[in-house]
Amino acid sequence: MGQQISDQTQLVINKLPEKVAKHVTLVRESGSLTYEEFLGRVAELNDVTAKVASGQEKHLLFEVQPGSDSSAFWKVVVRVVCTKINKSSGIVEASRIMNLYQFIQLYKDITSQAAGVLAQSSTSEEPDENSSSVTSCQASLWMGRVKQLTDEEECCICMDGRADLILPCAHSFCQKCIDK
Repeated sequence: MGQQISDQTQLVINKLPEKVAKHVTLVRESGSLTYEEFLGRVAELNDVTAKVASGQEKHLLFEVQPGSDSSAFWKVVVRVVCTKINKSSGIVEASRIMNLYQFIQLYKDITSQAAGVLAQSSTSEEPDENSSSVTSCQASLWMGRVKQLTDEEECCICMDGRADLILPCAHSFCQKCIDK
């Protein structure tokens, strides 16, 4: 019976527009994610980005914002800080804060892209052969994806303005709608 419901749900999801289907999948995935699995994904993302960026000047570091995961409602309030660091100087070049939904999107993007790059580099005998793939996995490009994810938030009231405020309930609104 449970499999039948799952098959029906997947059939409905497959008929949705691509963006909506992706959203449904991410929401469903975040709903079943345990806190331990979430911390495991943060650690895995740090490992993956470190491996791929081993010969590069910059790398990304992911960490849970202190105190944002201390509530029983951690899925709503947790924030993940993504920091781009210059390896040689140790200087933080950029930093962005993501909610759980944005983190899961980024996790899927980076792990799928990195899996291909790491598989290609392990089968390649010549280092120059996969340099274009490694270049596509640079920290700056991934940081650009983080920026894109965090800038995409639009006001869920007017659906027009960029969401300036994130309330404790994790909904994003523009200042104009909050003032009304």
